[in-house]
Amino acid sequence: MSSAETRRQTRNLIIAALVAVAVLIGSLFLFTNANTDRIVAQNSQYLESSSGQTARRVDDVFTTSLRTVQTAASIYESTLTNGTVDPEEAVNVLDLSQFDHTFFITPDGIAYNRDGRTAEAFDRYYYTAGIAGESGMCFIDNAIFDGQNVVAFFAPVHYEDQVAGVMVSVYREDTLTELMTTQFYGDSTPTYLCLPDGTIISQAPATEDEPTNIDEVFSSHELDGITLSDLDSDIASGNTASFTYRTPEGVGNTYMMKLPSYDWVLVRSFPASITNGMISKANISGTIVIAGVLIAAAVVVGVLMAQARRKNIELLLERQEATRIIDASTNLFNSLVSVDLVHGTYEYLKNEDNQELLPSRGTYDQLCTYLKNVSASDAEDNQLVLLDTEAVKAALAPGTPFIQQDWKVNHGGEVRWHQVSTLSLARNAAGEPTDVLVTVQDVTDAKEQEIASRQALEDAFQAAEHASQAKSDFLNSMSHDIRTPMNSIMGLTAIAGMHVNDPERVRECLGNITSASKHLLGLINEVLDMAKIESGTIGLSEEPFDLPESIENLITIMNPQIAAKGQILDVQLVDIKHEHVIGDPTRLQQVFVNIMGNSIKFTPEGGTIGLRITELQSRIPGSGCYEFVFSDTGCGMSPEFLKTVFDPFTRANDSRTTKVEGTGLGMAIVKSVVTLMSGSIDVASVEGEGTTFTVVVHLKLRDGEREDLSDLEGIRVLVVDDDPVACEGACILLDDIGMRSAYELSGQAGIDAVVTADTSQDPFRAVILDWRMPEMSGLEAAKRIREVTGENVPIIILSAYDWSMIEQEAREVGVDAFISKPLFRSRLVQVMKELLTGEVKTIIDEKAMLEGLTYEGRRVLLTEDNMMAAAIAEELIGMTGAEVEHAENGKLALDMLLERDPGYYDIVLMDIQMPVMNGYEAATAIRAEAGGRPDLGDIPIVALSADAFAEDIRHAHASGMNDHMSKPLEIETLVRMLQKWMK
Repeated sequence: MSSAETRRQTRNLIIAALVAVAVLIGSLFLFTNANTDRIVAQNSQYLESSSGQTARRVDDVFTTSLRTVQTAASIYESTLTNGTVDPEEAVNVLDLSQFDHTFFITPDGIAYNRDGRTAEAFDRYYYTAGIAGESGMCFIDNAIFDGQNVVAFFAPVHYEDQVAGVMVSVYREDTLTELMTTQFYGDSTPTYLCLPDGTIISQAPATEDEPTNIDEVFSSHELDGITLSDLDSDIASGNTASFTYRTPEGVGNTYMMKLPSYDWVLVRSFPASITNGMISKANISGTIVIAGVLIAAAVVVGVLMAQARRKNIELLLERQEATRIIDASTNLFNSLVSVDLVHGTYEYLKNEDNQELLPSRGTYDQLCTYLKNVSASDAEDNQLVLLDTEAVKAALAPGTPFIQQDWKVNHGGEVRWHQVSTLSLARNAAGEPTDVLVTVQDVTDAKEQEIASRQALEDAFQAAEHASQAKSDFLNSMSHDIRTPMNSIMGLTAIAGMHVNDPERVRECLGNITSASKHLLGLINEVLDMAKIESGTIGLSEEPFDLPESIENLITIMNPQIAAKGQILDVQLVDIKHEHVIGDPTRLQQVFVNIMGNSIKFTPEGGTIGLRITELQSRIPGSGCYEFVFSDTGCGMSPEFLKTVFDPFTRANDSRTTKVEGTGLGMAIVKSVVTLMSGSIDVASVEGEGTTFTVVVHLKLRDGEREDLSDLEGIRVLVVDDDPVACEGACILLDDIGMRSAYELSGQAGIDAVVTADTSQDPFRAVILDWRMPEMSGLEAAKRIREVTGENVPIIILSAYDWSMIEQEAREVGVDAFISKPLFRSRLVQVMKELLTGEVKTIIDEKAMLEGLTYEGRRVLLTEDNMMAAAIAEELIGMTGAEVEHAENGKLALDMLLERDPGYYDIVLMDIQMPVMNGYEAATAIRAEAGGRPDLGDIPIVALSADAFAEDIRHAHASGMNDHMSKPLEIETLVRMLQKWMK
């Protein structure tokens, strides 16, 4: 080689080396930039996830803490017997293990600490808000007892309609610091909890010179794409934002977001020092990788040069490698056989399973005979193509290189699956295969998994079909359930129409219509709440109600069905001491209607439906324990079905029940509701004899009105009923209210007892007769007693049935009053006072209640998009004398408030579901205007909505509303709400 050629090659090598170096430097530069961008983006994602977790943790702690203080205030309220509050006792109600500090503020503004210290709290927000009846949370930068920065949670303590004090618990700043502290790669990351104006409530980790405003944190940094004004605006608006900033140490990330339930904002930074360290480590790793690539390239070049020198050796190695690959591939198959279709012969190239059963070479007929003998396939369409020469030629037509079949065989007494592949090795001029290679592979495990997967898919499909059918059945069942109270409403409406001249009867029918309507509304709520019932997340309301009213409503709803089937209703009370309770009457009645409805449906005509109510001894202070036993003489349930009776969409497959409508969802709902009430439900059943459900629930007790029973003391009363248990129960009630009782078990015995007592110095002053008695009915006994006693002795008919059909006849024979079974104490006292002392229970005049408010000159802003609902509300509110102005959506209501002078409106009634702007959004927008219009922060806003569940009420309060009324609108609720907020 000449020197010129050598210089040329050297020059080319130098140029190639320089180009390679330039490419490497450029690649390294691009790599470091891309690496920096990737790490910054990655840290931003880490920061967003971490900030969200911390924000939710802080939000959950705040919400739980506020509920704890509210619960403590409620518990203490329940212990108050008069308006006097003991601050030392009150402050000890709440356990300090959750909070750093707890104190109680009396109405005069004096705060009492747990250690006996006192301080003035006149100027504190939690005092002014708490005395106003509000509960909530606030930030205090100078606590009254230790001067520290604290977050305070407060709730008012009420006695009757007055605030008796405020309970306050606090977290110090170091507690919040611990709550927010988070580490990235071993280093704590700066985290700040800020008010909407940027004031820093708490900082983690704590530093010696802690900033007071978030602007101080970033004022010395170079912000990317955002200014301090933008930062302040985002914090004030509660916007979620992410940005980067630059420091001498590098690029840092910041993420901020509002707490889910509060206006406070969490700001968290990913320090530039950590980011810079991660970038440096990544760049070092990249440099090492590039160096490794260079080394690898050098090695490759050396290898290529060595390969060039040993070309023949490499070719030999490749042939050996190919041979090993072929051998390895062959090992995948149990058998390999070559078949000559032209000459009708075969040769096994590999035969692991059948070396002794079949020769390695032979005729095609021998091979087919063997394959047929070991085949376990029983269907013609599952036979091997290989067994027929013409079938092989048709399957391997030109363009088809191979075919595969799954084949079931008997292998050593065990059935296994083989995959048989037939490949064409040679073809004739017509394209027909002449030589084929057959491979056999054991695929038993894979085939069993495939069959199991297919079965799982079929099972899933069947489950989906069942769920779809169950939903359709559920709609059919709800149609039936909704018709039940509708039938009651229609029937009671007809009865009221037939007694238009009898105000008492019409008023009674209207009351029963209201009860049935409430039950119908409860069913509708059940349908709307079905998703929550299925997921176990339904909520319970707490409202005062009376057990007698609930049971009477239940009997009113179920009586038409019982009467239609000619069944007997047996209702008993055992030792009921407390009739006035607090709970969720709609859910409780939902349980009762479902259970009793099933009893009626599955009990034949003439059967007995039983309900026994017992007040058990309660272990929970302030609560009563009630046992409700529902029994029937129906078809009963099998032991197998009893195990699944509470599962959704489950019904007994029995010829006695197949014609009875229902989806089997009722008992699942009953179980969910009873469990939610911390109660229990048990069932016992015998096929052909009947079923008994036992429900035990705890209900909070409330004080009833104290009654003056002195006028009834010592009055002698006779009870006549063929049921000894009913007689004894009635006598116990009579004796308990101070009357003297006696009972007889037949109509004739009762007549004789009245005659005997009438001739003595101690006659009966009242007689209670069961309507349905053998031999002599209650009406016949009443007629004969009236003939003996004249008009002096009041006669009362006692019945578990609708007495409307006999009322006129009963009045004609001298019956003075009717009482429904079961006989509750309150109802018995009311009837006895009306008949013996002339004291009549006050009837609520709803029209007089409205007209008595006298709100002339006051203005109500009604926000309602439904014109009919708005017209009804305007009519009712107008009866108070107030002027009503109507807005069709939340946006119009906001505009009207802003257009009018402060104080123009006295109250806002706000619907929830509206177009343009719903009620929640409108309330939030109204409260947001309080900065420029302080009156909009104070004006009462009351929700008026069909969204009536507990979470809807909480949502209304969270959006800034003061109170909540549910639709349909009830007069008493409307009056109470207007009196509360328009004093």
